[in-house]
Amino acid sequence: MPSPLFAVPLNMGTGTWIVTIVAGLSFIVMFGIASAFGDFQGLINTTLENDSNARDSMKKNKKGLT
Repeated sequence: MPSPLFAVPLNMGTGTWIVTIVAGLSFIVMFGIASAFGDFQGLINTTLENDSNARDSMKKNKKGLT
């Protein structure tokens, strides 16, 4: 049974197809580069550490005001 989703024509011209293909390939390449060289664990640790420092300074400020 054919799917009606794939039977819908996109009516895209040649230029639109080229832009779509280039954008899709660029996304895949950039995602691969980010996955290979990205230090996501370091980013998470830094974010959590900065958040903890901000909370500690807020607690100190509140204690000093009361």
